[in-house]
Amino acid sequence: MHQLLPCIIITELVYSSDTVPRIKKLSPAAATFLGYTEEELIGKPVDMIYSGGNDEALWRTTLAKVIDKKTSENFIAEVLSKTNNKIQALISLSVLSKQTPEITDIVLLIQDRRTLNRAAEVSNLESSEERFRQLAEMAGEWLWEQDSNGYYSYSSAAVTQILGYSPNEVLGKHYTEFLMPQDKADQRRYITSHRPFYALLSHYRHKDGRQILTESTGLPIINAMGEIIKWRGVDRDITARMHFQDALIESEKRTRLIIESSLSAIVIMNSYGIVTDWNHPAEKMFGWTKDEAIGQRLDQLIIPPAQRDAHRQGLQHFLRTGIGPLLNQLTEQIAIRRDGTEFPVELSVSPLKLGNTYIFSGFIHDITTRKRLEHRFRQAVESAPNAIVMVDKSGTIEMVNSQTEAFFGYSRAELIGQPVEILVPERFRGSHFGYRQAYLAAPVSRPMGVGRDLYGLRKDGTEFPVEIGLSLIDSKEETLILSTIVDITTRKATEAAIRQAQVNLAIAQSEIKIAQRIQASLSPSAPIETGHFEITGFCLPADRVGGDYFDYFYRNEDYLDIVIADVSGHSIGPALFMVETRSFIRTQASISATPSQTLKMLNNFLFEDLDRSEYFITLFYLQYNTTNHQLSFANAGHPPPLLLHTNQTECRQLDAEGLILGVHKDVFFEENTIQLSAGDLILLYTDGLTEAENANGEFFGLKRVHDILVQHAQQPPQAIIEELLRQLKQFCRAASFNDDITLMIFKRLL
Repeated sequence: MHQLLPCIIITELVYSSDTVPRIKKLSPAAATFLGYTEEELIGKPVDMIYSGGNDEALWRTTLAKVIDKKTSENFIAEVLSKTNNKIQALISLSVLSKQTPEITDIVLLIQDRRTLNRAAEVSNLESSEERFRQLAEMAGEWLWEQDSNGYYSYSSAAVTQILGYSPNEVLGKHYTEFLMPQDKADQRRYITSHRPFYALLSHYRHKDGRQILTESTGLPIINAMGEIIKWRGVDRDITARMHFQDALIESEKRTRLIIESSLSAIVIMNSYGIVTDWNHPAEKMFGWTKDEAIGQRLDQLIIPPAQRDAHRQGLQHFLRTGIGPLLNQLTEQIAIRRDGTEFPVELSVSPLKLGNTYIFSGFIHDITTRKRLEHRFRQAVESAPNAIVMVDKSGTIEMVNSQTEAFFGYSRAELIGQPVEILVPERFRGSHFGYRQAYLAAPVSRPMGVGRDLYGLRKDGTEFPVEIGLSLIDSKEETLILSTIVDITTRKATEAAIRQAQVNLAIAQSEIKIAQRIQASLSPSAPIETGHFEITGFCLPADRVGGDYFDYFYRNEDYLDIVIADVSGHSIGPALFMVETRSFIRTQASISATPSQTLKMLNNFLFEDLDRSEYFITLFYLQYNTTNHQLSFANAGHPPPLLLHTNQTECRQLDAEGLILGVHKDVFFEENTIQLSAGDLILLYTDGLTEAENANGEFFGLKRVHDILVQHAQQPPQAIIEELLRQLKQFCRAASFNDDITLMIFKRLL
């Protein structure tokens, strides 16, 4: 005799692959009842337990009705055990939930009619509720019961995973207590309604306060009098799914915005050559509206008739072999407008594989104007013996002649559209922008870089000395700069080679921190203030570790030594050279040495290390005699300090001949001496001050430094430094800079 145990089977119907549901879960009693193990049934079609003939038709008809109307149905039919015994049973079918729009879970309750009696029928409601609770614990969704007024009388354990509450915290609470404000008013109407609801989007508040989205289904339990006894329902957490859908929508909006705001025409076609997207610049360029273009063959819209066969053959060749010579390349082509006129374009096509097919994105730029300029320029200067380069106001190369190709090793196509800095050695590129802006501010035909050695950079990375003449071509359409470049390699062959130091910016974070600590430890801890003079300094570090260093100390009771230096680069290497420089200078403090002698010994000491490391050091050394107030100084390629005599309005630069440290050994350093009077002021600085740029590419410049120093000369040194930094930050509209900024002020008081 079969016992009256809950024989529950949960099945899953996947619309895209199944014609009948497959068994997903089942109770142990169901497996025993049918004579199988659970493993033998899970994953199998449910029709393996059907009996044939009319019973099978009844099964299928009832199943279709339950899925379509989302109701529960009972019927009597025979089921087959593993031994092919036919057992007459009472079968209940109902939809448990929809996992996704394509998947539906269906629950089967099977009861052997031989074990049913009137007492079971009388207690049917109790058994049904017990089965419901057992079913709830098996399911992953939150199953619940509410009384007729909407107060929870049962909650499955899944509520903890979804809302963070335990079942006991939910029981006795009204369902609206857990809803977000926007749902409380809208969902109260379901309590007074006798109608079920399906896949209702609900906004719950999690125990921790965040919003949870669920898909809710609820069915009213109605007695014979038509009264609602209770509600039964299920909630599935769809928060992650909804967030993914929202993110996908936003991503598509951003992509659309990018396409429409592009300055280039963007055209997308599929693997059949049919246009699937066409942005606004494409409408303006070709004359076809988006609605007219989409769905048409691309070659019929924009490709001249003579090239259409080649386009189709190239497309088919790529689809067969994956090889497309023109793909992912910037090429110049001829396109055709709606009115039949042809014009030159710059084209880049990128393929993207989606599943088993491709889409092709074309980025198209009208280069008619550029071609016209090229023709004009070629006629005028193509035969010139010197390189001629034409750039626009932003520094973008518009035209070059054949001699430019010969000088620099680039082809014309490689240069057009590139910044002119591609022809400038790396070490000069930072200041080149400022020079170009200065020329545009006062454009006259003149030589470029008077007083400086100029170099060009070839494609192979080699440099060569040049002379450059600048002239302006100004028209209503645009402003162009014409550069005439003369190779002076022969003349400069005997001059000393300039080693370009390339700084490794990709230093590990740990090394950066070490270098920062090293740099912070080098500077004097406090100003020196006496009755006769005062000296103080300050270093404003850049975003990265820099190479600035300053120091002042008594060599003996008669001499105060003052040092400011700048090591090239931004890394631990420059920081270590600062340590080495400071250690040497401090070590030599015990001997009698002048600034020029100290620089010579320091250069010889550091030469081998600097030569191998590709770093170099600029350094200015001063020595103040506290007895006779004479100031001696020597320079190793550092920006000259500014001297402001008392009661004067013009500053004087303190300078002396001398190369930067590390270029040559046994360098001669000139030493000069001046007499300081009471009130005289000296400002020492690194080039990070004068070369700081604002958003317009303007340098802070030496003149601004000069004017500030004159205006605030009567203030204490620390106040002058603070004013310089304040005005610098205001000019650049920034609190940090790309290079260290070091300031030091010496002021004689008496």
